[in-house]
Amino acid sequence: MKIEQREFSLSNHSIMLYLSEDELFMPNATTRLFSKVIQIHPGDTVFDIGSGVGPLAVWAALEPSKSVHAVEVVEKQCEHLRRNIELNNVADKVCVHKGNLFDPIPSGLKSDVIIGDVSGIAEGPARSLGWYPLDIPTGGKDGTEVIIPLIEQAGKYLTDGGRLYFPVAIGLSDSEKIIQIATENFSVLERVIDVTFPLTEQQRAAILESSDSAPYISIVQRGSRYVWKGRIYEATSPKKNS
Repeated sequence: MKIEQREFSLSNHSIMLYLSEDELFMPNATTRLFSKVIQIHPGDTVFDIGSGVGPLAVWAALEPSKSVHAVEVVEKQCEHLRRNIELNNVADKVCVHKGNLFDPIPSGLKSDVIIGDVSGIAEGPARSLGWYPLDIPTGGKDGTEVIIPLIEQAGKYLTDGGRLYFPVAIGLSDSEKIIQIATENFSVLERVIDVTFPLTEQQRAAILESSDSAPYISIVQRGSRYVWKGRIYEATSPKKNS
């Protein structure tokens, strides 16, 4: 594994990360967007679900949080996550848990903020664009296989007034299905940021070829460019029956 150390700028903070571009998921523009919209108040407990190599866990620890619980399912990413926590001197605030979603969270522990930056792009686009190395799980056939269980389970782990943040890849996942599940599980759902990301003609062709005419695939043309839309939602007030 080729490992490099790289500086990564998030809202209010610049952090250093050990990365391996060929084998691990790389922090990206969506990671930066999360740091712009997440509200961490003094004394908050934060869960970073799908932490990867830890950019948002480190960032949350540098904010006025009380503690951060970083959960990651891939062992190689857990190793980098632990190293990056030490590298940025936040080991006193961050606890690493290896496992899937909320499974390794200690019983009875709840969070004021849940960062749900998990795989939310369908298998075809994720692999064809090279965004997900082979050992890193994607969002499955339609991009919902990880994000939907997270949304369904999150309410049980939020304190009163707690906030869940999660992304939706419009055009690269079954976004309507994701939003439907979110509205079934939370009384308040707010779209906190909405941006477009450019694609080349070659990337557009690769997405269409890999997706086998899936109905949720939608690449928008703007002038001479193609784009897909990314959104981050804040969900609050879990419904009692969720």
